[in-house]
Amino acid sequence: MTIIMFVLAILATLLHVFIFYLESFAWTTKALGVFGGTREEAEHTKELGFNMGFYNLMLAIITAVGLALWGSPTGPALIIAGLGSILAAAVWLLATSPDKRGAAVKQGILPLLALIALAFA
Repeated sequence: MTIIMFVLAILATLLHVFIFYLESFAWTTKALGVFGGTREEAEHTKELGFNMGFYNLMLAIITAVGLALWGSPTGPALIIAGLGSILAAAVWLLATSPDKRGAAVKQGILPLLALIALAFA
């Protein structure tokens, strides 16, 4: 189960690094196709997008550091903190934005499965 947890956690981490890229550097271009909206709206909310992207990057880093420290008492705690926060954000998105259910499921399924695997690791 440890290997499965690692693979799922790494995939969740990589997804959130990609989300960081979209929200921080491609907010007015490629992100429009992912998140919707107009170029004008994106220009006005560019700083907000970068801020959200930074949060996603920090969650990815917390999870990655936890994986790197797996053999220590701190490792699993960081993994739980990172993946748990990602999952909580996905649940919040699911509960508050019914039109974004697909995104919420994509964001939440990997950390959910990784946390389940961690419980059995």
